[in-house]
Amino acid sequence: MPTWICDGCGLEHPDSPEPPPDGGCVLDRGEVGIEERGDIGRHGQRWITHEELAAQPHRTVHRDHGLGLHSFRREPRFAIGQWSFLARTPHGNLLWDPPAYLDDEVVDLVGELGGAAVVATSHPHMFAAQVSWSHAFGRVPVLVNADDLEWLPRTDPVLEPWRDLAEPLPGIRLIQLGGHMRGSSVALTGDGSLLTGDTISGVPTGYPGWVSFTRNYPKLVPMSPAVVRRIVDRLDAYEYDRLYTLGGDAVERDAKRVVHRSAESHIRWASGEFDHLT
Repeated sequence: MPTWICDGCGLEHPDSPEPPPDGGCVLDRGEVGIEERGDIGRHGQRWITHEELAAQPHRTVHRDHGLGLHSFRREPRFAIGQWSFLARTPHGNLLWDPPAYLDDEVVDLVGELGGAAVVATSHPHMFAAQVSWSHAFGRVPVLVNADDLEWLPRTDPVLEPWRDLAEPLPGIRLIQLGGHMRGSSVALTGDGSLLTGDTISGVPTGYPGWVSFTRNYPKLVPMSPAVVRRIVDRLDAYEYDRLYTLGGDAVERDAKRVVHRSAESHIRWASGEFDHLT
């Protein structure tokens, strides 16, 4: 039976003879409530398979960031179109925010870089083809934050829940920060590269040396000052110098300082300190 993929968000859904109904995606529960939870509202009116995606004209763009970190993305973009990351270590590789597609080109690329020993995601919008990627590399573990299990469309024995802090490979830490979604997390590599997904995001203009803290990225709904402070304080326990978001934004040096400066500005503006200027 085929594995069905939502063409709006890229999430795999359970194998079945027929595709799910329109509006049947786990991330499509009608209009998003005022609390701006993980539901991304009406999206995607068609279901597709990996075979159909592979048959479409496309290519995989690959970037080498140095220090064992690689990223890649399909062009033309499919669904959310995130950059996926492979963090190489002597003990195996972490595949972070996996692509929503698999074909010979991208699987061979990951294989040439050493394959994947574990798969993990920053939040449910990035679950994508996590189960299929696990199966492609020998059914390696897929770590899913326990606070986001309600958004899991495809279950499988490879899935392993975790919470708060995990070390799936020596030198690789997954840190739950919340904010964007309850289980939103970052991955920290042994050389100080922070992979943030949308937990900490870039800014739409690509403004250099700046990051943002966004509850709902498509609508640009910001996080509260208290949540931003909680995220930054939690990260203060760790050392990091580089930062990469799922949108391809990169802070190549002094990332911790950039996060602090951006957070302080966000907190002061959102707290009303500068209301007299508006």
